[in-house]
Amino acid sequence: MWNGLFFGLVSLFTPQASLPDTAAMKEEIAQFAQVYAIDTDRIHVRESTMNNPSPFLTNSGIKACVLHVNQHADAKRVWSHFLDSGHDGAEPAFLAFTSAHELTHCLMSEKGKRVAAKQALQEHLGVQFKNNVHFEETLADLVGLAYVQKVMPEHFEVVYQRVKAIRTDFSKRDPEHDSSRALNTHTIAFADQMFSKTDTLRLADAGSR
Repeated sequence: MWNGLFFGLVSLFTPQASLPDTAAMKEEIAQFAQVYAIDTDRIHVRESTMNNPSPFLTNSGIKACVLHVNQHADAKRVWSHFLDSGHDGAEPAFLAFTSAHELTHCLMSEKGKRVAAKQALQEHLGVQFKNNVHFEETLADLVGLAYVQKVMPEHFEVVYQRVKAIRTDFSKRDPEHDSSRALNTHTIAFADQMFSKTDTLRLADAGSR
């Protein structure tokens, strides 16, 4: 998620925005689980200080998924850069997008989910992803945007334009994170339906659509 922003980071003088604590992230997880079918018992949140520019990092496996909130100074600068959309009051929507993006990685580590979701999304888009990283980053962006559209629709356009601009601007330098061609309303809705608790399209059936 964060490589492109790090490429675009202007300098060490970029302000350091505050990152959420573990309690706030647990609330985000609980809210996400009200919208999408995810096994929250597998998810653990840890506050870390890693020598890494990513504000959030996810380590996922079959048994557990650990979401790290990285309090390193560079990670705070990258987070500040991401929030710099020029629109006041949109920060909660950017956090919602980011939480959903990272939780999609957790979702993909649940048994059987990655293969079915990758097949469904490839058939929908008519493409073959470069690798699993490219697939997961694309899906995570789509689910993140779908989630914002549901819980904070008033900020959807701001977040959408910011994410699309980042993915487009740094696509050549970071091709595995280039989701720009998939970021349209139809595909966002498709990704939403694969995991939503309320919509009728099921992941198991998605590949036949």
